[in-house]
Amino acid sequence: MSRYLVFMVGLLCSPSLVWAANPSINELNSCVALVEFVDSKLDDYAKNYAEEDIRAVHTGLSSYRDYLQEEVITPRILNMYGGNAGQAKLMQTLFDRQKNTFASHLNERYSEKKLFTEYAAAINDCTAYTRIKPEVVKKLNLAITAMIRMQNQ
Repeated sequence: MSRYLVFMVGLLCSPSLVWAANPSINELNSCVALVEFVDSKLDDYAKNYAEEDIRAVHTGLSSYRDYLQEEVITPRILNMYGGNAGQAKLMQTLFDRQKNTFASHLNERYSEKKLFTEYAAAINDCTAYTRIKPEVVKKLNLAITAMIRMQNQ
């Protein structure tokens, strides 16, 4: 089961999918779900790691999540429905449900209170889907570096 889940996360966030002209909203939403899951777990890990590392990860993941949601996913959904904000909101609600299901599966699989390098690798793979603003890249790179450092402690 655990190999299957890791495989699925890797598949969803695989850079080999980047060859497609535009990643699907589902792929991007999976990245947001992963980022939100890891970000939500940070407070559980706080006593095991340096406060500055936890803060760096929170900041980087939040910045990346906000960028994906506000500047990539939401405009694409709105465009997909010809500017119909009501339809776009309904679709976003469906994506939010998918994110909750994804997070639930990750919670079942990763019950230990520590970060895994698989998280950092999968999040890094997600960055290949879109061009990211330099200020977001900087914060996210600091977060990924902190996650790897935290794993090695």
